[in-house]
Amino acid sequence: MKTVSIFGGTGFIGSELIDHLAKKRININVFTRKSSKAEKFNDLPRVKIIEINQSVDISELLKDSDIVINLVGILHETKSLKFSSVHKDWVNKIAKAAKKENISHFIHLGALQSTKYAPSRYLKSKYEAEEEIKKILKKQPWTILRPSIVFGKEDIFINLFRKMIAYLPIILVVSPNAKFQPIYVKDLVGIIIQSMNDNKSYGKIYNIAGPKAYKFIEIIKLIAKTDKKKVLIVPLNKFFSYIMVMLIELLPFKIITRDNLKSMELDNVTDINDAYLFKSHFLSLPSYLRK
Repeated sequence: MKTVSIFGGTGFIGSELIDHLAKKRININVFTRKSSKAEKFNDLPRVKIIEINQSVDISELLKDSDIVINLVGILHETKSLKFSSVHKDWVNKIAKAAKKENISHFIHLGALQSTKYAPSRYLKSKYEAEEEIKKILKKQPWTILRPSIVFGKEDIFINLFRKMIAYLPIILVVSPNAKFQPIYVKDLVGIIIQSMNDNKSYGKIYNIAGPKAYKFIEIIKLIAKTDKKKVLIVPLNKFFSYIMVMLIELLPFKIITRDNLKSMELDNVTDINDAYLFKSHFLSLPSYLRK
């Protein structure tokens, strides 16, 4: 029986992936910094929770693993968590451990539009993570999936604006013309699972997106229309978007940052959607919202 080790498994995408994998004859190791976050998996079969910290010897923990999946990622930096450490340095550590233990397949979840010259620290760090994988695992099988924004029951994007539209009379939309090509979480998880045993995916980077691209303001209007909420939607130009985000950054909790705004300077879409190499049909955002 194969063993799959997952880093970042307690998040939105990871939780969905583990729920699906638990239905298969697979042993699942879930690595997390806080075991309390993984308590939701306690009733799932063949799932083992392993609490780790920065100093742990990961290679020792991967000795019996066949496949390693890295889903670790943050959208906002804090004083103690920086993009470079969470994305690049952590991937470096996992990839070296995977190399040492001769892992059969390393799967990494990147980000659409991550490039060397991306305008944001977030996207640059995601690109640097990919470079670490290619450098360290050049003689071993790896696959990188770069999704656009992901929506689903527990997502922090669509759900945030659904709540805002439900309770606020006015929505100020920063960077209203920024484009996204959202993909349903179950569709993304299906692609991850399919790539696990697909040797055609070895050594390849896939741009993964949903069936249709939308401007940010179109997504907001779509949510309001579907939920039948009357709300004034006001698009902000570049200057006022920046001022708005600066003010939001003063809040005690993270919603959007100036670095996020810089990421939105690049349309989060793809001309060639590699998702269709794995599946022929995807749940659209309007269909999901109507549910």
